[in-house]
Amino acid sequence: MSRKLQAALFVVGAAVFGYLVARTGVGRLADDAARTGWLFFPIVSLYALVYACSARAWHLTMKRDPSKPSYWRTYSILVSAAAINVLTPFVNLGGEPYRVAAVTPWLGKRRAAGAVILHRMLHTLSYVLVWLTALGLAFLLLPASAAPRALFAVTAAVLLGLIALLLFGHRRGLLERLLGWTQRVPRELLVELDSQITDFYQRHRRGFLQAVGLEYLSRCIYMVELVLIAASVGVRLGYLQAFAIGGLEALLGNVLFFVPFELGAREGSFYVLAGLFGLDPQVGLYMSIVGRVRDFAWIGVGLLLGMWPSAAREPAA
Repeated sequence: MSRKLQAALFVVGAAVFGYLVARTGVGRLADDAARTGWLFFPIVSLYALVYACSARAWHLTMKRDPSKPSYWRTYSILVSAAAINVLTPFVNLGGEPYRVAAVTPWLGKRRAAGAVILHRMLHTLSYVLVWLTALGLAFLLLPASAAPRALFAVTAAVLLGLIALLLFGHRRGLLERLLGWTQRVPRELLVELDSQITDFYQRHRRGFLQAVGLEYLSRCIYMVELVLIAASVGVRLGYLQAFAIGGLEALLGNVLFFVPFELGAREGSFYVLAGLFGLDPQVGLYMSIVGRVRDFAWIGVGLLLGMWPSAAREPAA
């Protein structure tokens, strides 16, 4: 994507963001922030549990390697990588090379790359399951006149196809096929990475299911954030409604991944979805803004953890 197009998308996103803020009113947003008050602390702190589940899932992918880093070192690396991802305008993949480099002293480059790619796949699979859950909840919770049921059904079918691709594609060397065309990654490395991923799925099914379950649980915990934000401004939001809103927003966010920092896209999605589920759309905008405050707080934590000195180790073979 060209820099001019990136800049244009950023300007459009900023315009959408500015329009929604102006429509809501800066004064109202400031009043909502004052009403939230001390609840900002549990709202922001809740993400520590989200990262805890995801770090445990990643640690499980390294379970068979006796030289793997400790769980807390894994947690620290994951939070730092997530901070880099948030700061990456496109695709949110800037933290993955960092993760590979960070665990290489324990696992070696190839096993480190395999563990990161495998965890990324598990993370994606859990997101697809969250999207399917959100679609099902929207189908049940929204009035028939408001729910585009045909669109939900088509989207669900596409997501099920993606699940099948993730689960069964590696039996035929999917990673090798996807990346082999670049001619930049040695074929033997791709074969080895494919083998690591396939081995974890086929021979360690329990660990695979545990890792996917932990990633899914991390998103379930995140949905509590939306309930807390709504409650902080005096709005009653049920957990299932919050799950539907949060899951559908995540789906829309991935469709609109090309918008830098999701600026405007995230705010617009929350604004529309809140109204669709019978809430004041301005509450949806506030949810998005508080979410960005949480992002910035954890960026700071991640950067601080990234400066924490690593245990001295000789590079693995």
